[in-house]
Amino acid sequence: MTEVRRIAIDVMGGDFGPPVTVPAAFAALAKHPSLHLTLIGDEPQIKSLISPITASTAERVDTAGRVEIIHTDVAVSAQARPDSILRGNRDSSMFIAVDRVRQGLADACVSAGNTGALLMAGRHLLEAIPGIDKPAIMATLPATRSGGYSYLLDVGANVSNNAAELYQFALMGAVLASSLSDRPRARVALLNIGEEAHKGTPEIREAAVMLADNPDVNYVGFIEGNQLFDGVADVIVCDGFTGNITIKTSAGAVKVMQRLLAGSMKARWYNRLLGLLARPLLQHIGNELNPSRYNGATLVGLRGIIVKSHGNASRDGFERAINHAVKQIEDDVPTLIAGKIQHMTD
Repeated sequence: MTEVRRIAIDVMGGDFGPPVTVPAAFAALAKHPSLHLTLIGDEPQIKSLISPITASTAERVDTAGRVEIIHTDVAVSAQARPDSILRGNRDSSMFIAVDRVRQGLADACVSAGNTGALLMAGRHLLEAIPGIDKPAIMATLPATRSGGYSYLLDVGANVSNNAAELYQFALMGAVLASSLSDRPRARVALLNIGEEAHKGTPEIREAAVMLADNPDVNYVGFIEGNQLFDGVADVIVCDGFTGNITIKTSAGAVKVMQRLLAGSMKARWYNRLLGLLARPLLQHIGNELNPSRYNGATLVGLRGIIVKSHGNASRDGFERAINHAVKQIEDDVPTLIAGKIQHMTD
């Protein structure tokens, strides 16, 4: 019998809330027969969305005993201070979702809500893995040359990090990359301002020495920002300040490219004609740049699985975040990380 995978969903989180998260949850149920979900949010709204889904022939799925609803109409807003979740929002959908993991009632939680609040709840409710000083947020990047993915951490859980923390990020990232992408020897790199050994901050240079001295880590050296999407590394490590700016700059660059392309198509009649001829190519490029393909950042370093969806994710994007959580449950990623850290420190 297949082991049940239990995930708590913060239905109220994100820019769109239940109209996106509920259909995405049922799409995930259809894909994973062993998946059981706890939907946490406004029960009347959730049920009003479930009815047309279950009545649809195209999306009909056996949900008997696989869906639980916990009612709350309290949601943490995107503008709220992160510590508000501990002060006045303990009855929020986000807090309850994380607490289900703490209680052992869920194997993971998924939320598209306030990142700082989710991080605060995770740190408060779930203990850090022994040997991990700080958790990190790991995001997915397209790797254009290989046609696959790379992973970047930290992208915002911390403002600054010392060498030991960067080293720990590398170990955790390698474990998670192996889980999500079946790469047993994930290539690890440090993001730096140059490839030469003497470049970078003291923290980066010291972390490089620590990684190079560890034969169990497939460390490939420094990479620069213009190599982020080349697929030269599976895991790219940096401090949270640098990572957060990097990930948001990348998203902004994609939007600019899409707007420029759309504007160019409208500017001249012959551009429109060329656009029609190149439609298959443009559709392929659009699919490659679709943010939904890369949605689902993981908060790593805690004794529990927390997956953060982008706030403006589509249904497909939020479903991808749930799929991330399912894969990490199957591989028991926190236990794998704990074993890796213990092995490195013994």
